[in-house]
Amino acid sequence: MNDRLNELQKHLAENGLDAAVLVHPRDVLYYAGTARPATLVVGPRGAVLLVRRGLDLARREVTLAPVESGGGWDTVAAVLASQGLTGGTLGANLDVMPAQLYRRMRDALPGWDIEDISPLVLSQRIVKDPQEIQAIERAAAVADTGHAALPSILRPGLSELALAAEVEAALRRAGHEGYQPLRYPGARGGGVLLMSGENLTVRGGHGLVVTGSGLSPGTPYGPSRREVRPGDLVVLDIGATYDGYTADESRTYTVGQATAAQEALFEAALAVEEAVLSALRPGIPVAEVYAAAEAALARGAPPHFPPGRLTLPGFVGHGLGLEIDEPPVLWPREETSIAVGMALAVEVEVNAPADGMMAKVEDTVVIEADGPRLLTQAPRRLLACHLTEA
Repeated sequence: MNDRLNELQKHLAENGLDAAVLVHPRDVLYYAGTARPATLVVGPRGAVLLVRRGLDLARREVTLAPVESGGGWDTVAAVLASQGLTGGTLGANLDVMPAQLYRRMRDALPGWDIEDISPLVLSQRIVKDPQEIQAIERAAAVADTGHAALPSILRPGLSELALAAEVEAALRRAGHEGYQPLRYPGARGGGVLLMSGENLTVRGGHGLVVTGSGLSPGTPYGPSRREVRPGDLVVLDIGATYDGYTADESRTYTVGQATAAQEALFEAALAVEEAVLSALRPGIPVAEVYAAAEAALARGAPPHFPPGRLTLPGFVGHGLGLEIDEPPVLWPREETSIAVGMALAVEVEVNAPADGMMAKVEDTVVIEADGPRLLTQAPRRLLACHLTEA
C-alpha cells in the first residue's frame, strides 16, 4: 500500500476501527489516485479498490493494488471476509454519504457497527505533502489568469454574467477543470463568483460570504444579468481547479476611478488580510488568528468608516486542497492550531452594511516554518478599470 493508506490504517487501529469503506470520490482520489466511481475497502491486511465504471482507465491511474471490478455491498462484504472480518467497527465517510446508500450498507453488513471516519480522513488530509503543494500552486497560477483577464474587459454596460463568462473562458484555456469540488453535498459552483453594485450585499449561497444574486431561484448565487455601471465596486472570486487540486483568489475592482470611500474600504480589507498573514505561524491556535483579524477591523478606516462601522462575515479563511472547503475554518470556533504544510485560503471580506458596500481580498497560501507563503500572485490593490461603454 502507499504511505497515505498506511497512515490511514494506523489511524484506524488507534481509534478502535477494524476496517473502513470510502465512497466519496475526493477521499478515494486522495488514497487511491482516481476519482472514478469506486469503493475503497481498507482492512488490516491491505486495501482493495472496487471500481464500478471505467475499470481499465482506473487501473492506469491508481496508486495501489489490487483493483477489481465491483462495488456492490455484497462485494464489499466478500472483501472484508477475505481478510477474516465478518463484523466489528467499520468506518465510513458519513458526512457525505447519502442516507439511502447508508441504509443499503447497514442492511448488507449487519454484523458491523458503523462510525463516521470523516474526521480522521480530513485530519490526515489537512497537511499537504510537497506534491500536493505543487499542484495547489499550479491551481493558483490558473486563478491568476482569471484576474489578469478582467481589467481589460471590465466596463459599463456589460453584465456580470458576460464578464464572468470571459473570465471563465480564460481559466479554462489555462487548464481550469470547470468546477469547484466542494465537500458540502448541496453546494455547486463553476469556479467564478462575480458581483457588483447592490449585489455586493447578497448572501445567496451555501457559504458565509457574499455570493451575488445568481441567475434564478435554482442557482441563487454567482453572477447575474445586472449590467455594471460607472462607479461600481466589482468583486471577482475565483476558485480554480487544476490537476484535481484547488486554489481560491479574490480581488476588488472599480469601474472608473475609485472614490475615497472605496479606497478606504479596500485598505481596511487589506489591513485585515495583513493581520491574518502576520498571525499565521505554526503552533498558533486558529482562534488567535481570527482575533487578530477582528483587532485590525476594529480600527475602522476613518473618516469614512469609523470604528464599529465595518464587519466581517464571521470567518477569514478556510483550508483547501482536493476540495475547496476543507478544514480548518479560520474562525473563533476552530480548536486546531496552524501547522506547517497547511494550504489555506485567507479570505477577507469587509462589509459596510450601512453604506451598502463590500470589498474583498483573498489569497491562497501554504504554511511554512517561518509563516505563510503566497501562492496567488494577482496585484493586491484596488484595481481601477476604464469607463468606455460596451
